[in-house]
Amino acid sequence: MLDDGDEGIAGFVEPFVILLILALNAIVAVYMDSNADNALEALKNMQALEAKTMRDGAWTNVAATELVPGDVVEVNQGDCVPADLRVAKVQSIVLQAGQSALTGESVSVMKTTKTLGDDAKMIQD
Repeated sequence: MLDDGDEGIAGFVEPFVILLILALNAIVAVYMDSNADNALEALKNMQALEAKTMRDGAWTNVAATELVPGDVVEVNQGDCVPADLRVAKVQSIVLQAGQSALTGESVSVMKTTKTLGDDAKMIQD
């Protein structure tokens, strides 16, 4: 008779523990999802929405989504870079760019106008 009482309590404890674990898992999943959404919104805010580009011989502002390969883009101090660009001309002493959104590095990277070598055949080079 004592054994039946232990099984009765265990019969209620085990499902309760399983339900508790499932509830905690759901809470953690909702928390992680909201953190991911917040991080994604922060990254979207770091993107440039417009770019000053040369079109038809004049500088015009266009949506960053409308940039095409070959566009000449002007970037000033403090601007967010609207796309993957190749530096053609620098009108200052030094050009540094923060690439934390791309690489996760917190230190700015020095950019130059050096020409690419013959071994640089990929766009990423």
